[in-house]
Amino acid sequence: MHLFRPLDDATIRDPHPMYHRLRSAEPVHWYEPLGAWVVSGYEDCLLALRRTETFSSDLRAAGIDVPDNLLSIQTLDPPEHGGVHRVLMDAYRRQDFAAIRARLEDRAGQLLRGLRGRGGCELVTDYTAPLAFTAVAELFGVPDADEKNIVAWSEAIVAAMDSGLTPEAAAPGTAARDHLSAQISDWLDQRPHGGLLGDLLRAQSDAAISRDMILNTLRATLHAGYAPTSRFVAASVLSLLRDPARWQELRSGGVSEAALRELLRHSGPVQAVSRVCASDHELGGRTIRRGHDVIVLVAAANRDPRRFPDPDALDFTREPNHNLGFGWGAHACAGASLARLTCSVALTTLLRDAPDLCLAGEPVHWRHATLRGLRELPVSGLPG
Repeated sequence: MHLFRPLDDATIRDPHPMYHRLRSAEPVHWYEPLGAWVVSGYEDCLLALRRTETFSSDLRAAGIDVPDNLLSIQTLDPPEHGGVHRVLMDAYRRQDFAAIRARLEDRAGQLLRGLRGRGGCELVTDYTAPLAFTAVAELFGVPDADEKNIVAWSEAIVAAMDSGLTPEAAAPGTAARDHLSAQISDWLDQRPHGGLLGDLLRAQSDAAISRDMILNTLRATLHAGYAPTSRFVAASVLSLLRDPARWQELRSGGVSEAALRELLRHSGPVQAVSRVCASDHELGGRTIRRGHDVIVLVAAANRDPRRFPDPDALDFTREPNHNLGFGWGAHACAGASLARLTCSVALTTLLRDAPDLCLAGEPVHWRHATLRGLRELPVSGLPG
């Protein structure tokens, strides 16, 4: 029987008991169904994220051909990664985050007002997901973007992340990436003046970066800006509703950066990132050969008791808290500040305007292993 059981019913409900068993018994584990090594201890995961020359995001490092039109900021390693990353981050920093915060605060209030008098509601569909979409649409400078289609494409891409476990998800995921790329290409053809799109379009010629690279990077950024963020917000709400003392703590003290960091450690949506071994390497007493896939279980690392005492508890005073929820090193999440901002606004609005919020049924999770997320979060206690 495998220690790693990512799609078992019990794991979908709560993966951390399985992670604890795996990390304790075999922190570097060979998982035959995927032909991959699964790494679950904090120090080993941190090393795999830091050592891009050994544990690579770029399949070409292991001798695997990748067409140029599939390369993006997510699939490049230093030094190639650096040029694209600088252009993206320069454009990202030029955005007006004060204006984005104001728009999110207005949207959060609007969404909650729409729920008044209903008694109960499903918070993912009615609040956390549309708020996260507003955040990424404002960042890109496309406030009138087609939310229904983009969200559907994003969910298909999330499902395809598990295509090694669920092969039937691969083709819809590829089609969804093509649709999302076509949408972004249309936006670029409209020569946008504002937002991330406009700034990156202007930077394309200055930095001599190909259109394919810009397009793929924008697609990856839009997807990563929506899907993990919406899941992070919903998971944070659920964790707080299950821990009323922490809910009251935030009501009294506000949503601090330390609280967001701890919510990310405890309830972050990213369960795993994949790497390929670029050269033979010994990790945790096991020899990983060049060309082997490596699954870095960042969610398991974030509850490693050797790094985080009492790891299953929410502790907003935890210090230090160098968790891996937003990655590390070259591939640390470029949109981390937008995710924190969205979560802060979402929680602050709920704590202020719906202080009696409570669970009204059993939450339902998507049946996904790589990016964990709530499909339904039934709540009650909304103001009349």
